[in-house]
Parts: sequence; C-alpha cells; structure tokens
Amino acid sequence: MRFSAPLLLLCLPILSQASQSQLENQVDKIRNAAMAAFEKNHDQRDALRLNKIALKLSHQLPETSWRTIENYDDAGLYYYESSNWKASARHQAIAVLLACGMEESKTMFPLYVKRLGFAFSKYRPGDDFAPVAANPLLLLKDISLNLRANTDLRRRYFKTIKLNQGTQTSTASYLYKIKSDALPANCYIQPDQSEEQAAKSE
Repeated sequence: MRFSAPLLLLCLPILSQASQSQLENQVDKIRNAAMAAFEKNHDQRDALRLNKIALKLSHQLPETSWRTIENYDDAGLYYYESSNWKASARHQAIAVLLACGMEESKTMFPLYVKRLGFAFSKYRPGDDFAPVAANPLLLLKDISLNLRANTDLRRRYFKTIKLNQGTQTSTASYLYKIKSDALPANCYIQPDQSEEQAAKSE
C-alpha cells in the first residue's frame, strides 16, 4: 500500500511522539534501576554505570527536560557517596544550570542548589558558596569544572565557533562563547520566608 505525501506528513508527528514517549520510558526505567542499585543494594558503581547510560539516552531529549536534569542530579548524588567531590560538584552544577529559569524544574531548583552547596563544601572547603547560590550563572565561567565541555550545557548556553577548518595534518579547534540571549533572567532562589524571618529575629 502506498501513501500520498500529505498523508505521510500527517503521520510524522504521531510517529515522532511515539518515539519520544518510548525514549522517555526507556530513560525512566534505567534511571529507576540506577536508583534501586543505589538505595537498595548500596552499589554506587552499578548506579553510576546505569546513570551514564541514562544520561547518554537523555542527550536525545531536550537539554532542559526534567528527565535530563534529574539524571545529572542523581549522578551528583552517586559521586558524592563515592567521595568523588569534583565529579559530584560538576554534575550538580550541570543540573542547576539546566534547571535555571525552567518552570518545569522550579520546585526542585532550590534543592539542586542546596545539593550543589554540599558538594562544593567538600570539593572546595573554605570557599564562599553564597555568590554561586545567589547567582548560579557564575558557574558558566568556572574553568576548573570545565562545564563548557558538557554537551547539554553547550546546547543551552554556548555558541560554537570554529576557529580553523582543519586539514589532513591539523585538527579543527573550537571556541565556546556564552550566548547572552540564552541567559535566564530569574536564575536565583527565592528566600524561604521562615528562614528569612528567623534570620531577622536573631
């Protein structure tokens, strides 16, 4: 049976939606398996292995999808429990930056920042985390965390500039420049009223 071009075009969105749903279900299953390995079996190694698979699949989703963000947040937790402070801070930072200004992640955003603070206290003991908590976008310029190397952050925040075309004897190099128009205006935490009131009464 042959279909006309208009009919095929009408079917494409349906096929795309089905494929997207299947991908999301697959990501969810692997993420749940990773969390089960971590919580029930206390197996950080297997949790991280599964988390890496889930993150790889998540690259096919929008970078600001809550599934993508949650997988980075989970990775931060697994690395933290493995005492890999830098990796924990890096993944928590990615989760925070991807969640910045996103309505879908608004509720979880303060928790992401809080967990990032825990990781930073181990990774950089003695450093003042307050400026980052107040403006997480500062993380985009954090050289040691090398956040520009992350695919999802590049998709959201950076413009890729090819510096040379490359030849048979040279490798093309790239510059990643922050896109000012991609910076959310509301990437901050609203102070908790109860905590704010307690601070004033001290």
